[in-house]
Amino acid sequence: MYGKVLGAGIGGCVGMLLEWNPLVVFACVVAGGLLGHLFFDREGDVPRVEHPKSVDELLAEGKKRRAKEKARAKPVPPRPASEEHTALARALCPIFIELARTDGDVVSDEVRTVREFFEHALKFDEAGLEVVRVSLKEALGQPAADIETLVKANRGAVKPALRVEVLRAMYEMVLADGAMKRAEQDTLKRVVQHFNLSDEQLLQITKDFFGSGKEHFEVLGLPESASDDEIRSAFRRLAAENHPDRVASLGAKEAEAATERFRIVKDAYEALKQLRGL
Repeated sequence: MYGKVLGAGIGGCVGMLLEWNPLVVFACVVAGGLLGHLFFDREGDVPRVEHPKSVDELLAEGKKRRAKEKARAKPVPPRPASEEHTALARALCPIFIELARTDGDVVSDEVRTVREFFEHALKFDEAGLEVVRVSLKEALGQPAADIETLVKANRGAVKPALRVEVLRAMYEMVLADGAMKRAEQDTLKRVVQHFNLSDEQLLQITKDFFGSGKEHFEVLGLPESASDDEIRSAFRRLAAENHPDRVASLGAKEAEAATERFRIVKDAYEALKQLRGL
């Protein structure tokens, strides 16, 4: 608007200077008004040339846009665990915890071993592992229970083909905090019995963890088929024959040799105790 007025005024002045003729003056006023409109009034209508945005500005805009989209999106509820995984976790976790209690307090390495069994051996997904976590926590919060009762009550949820793998996981858990103790061996035997597994299956799993024990049988002068009573009898006899006290009067050299023989016999017997669960 102001451009038209200013242009018309300037045009009128120019017209009067050129020639005092109303038509000429009018023509200059019109021309000045048009030029003023074009050069001044429409300046704001000319599109502004913006500078291209930087990478940081574009990334910031993308981040804001994603945040808005996320805020508008409806939360997706987590997928629940399958019925099979839920039943298996609730059946096995109390048994694992009760076995871990056999030698005292349950330690973190034992719990970790159990969780890894469900994750890697049984291929539990995140939903299933959450059931495992809750089931372990609940079992830890319960007072000690009879493991035979737990196995009898829950073995129906464990398919027979899976029970050997469960027993292997139990061995790994027991060994997670050190050497297997006699109480743990006895408890594992009870689990084997009520899982309806055979002694041969137990022996094979034990061999997988501790070896066949062939060299230890040779130390005691026994075949691998020797009975538990024969192993005990051979150890008592060889321990008595090689006890350092028997040769103490023969000098330090003989006593040292006897001590070494006694150690070898004792180590062989301890290894066979682990293998046989004596």
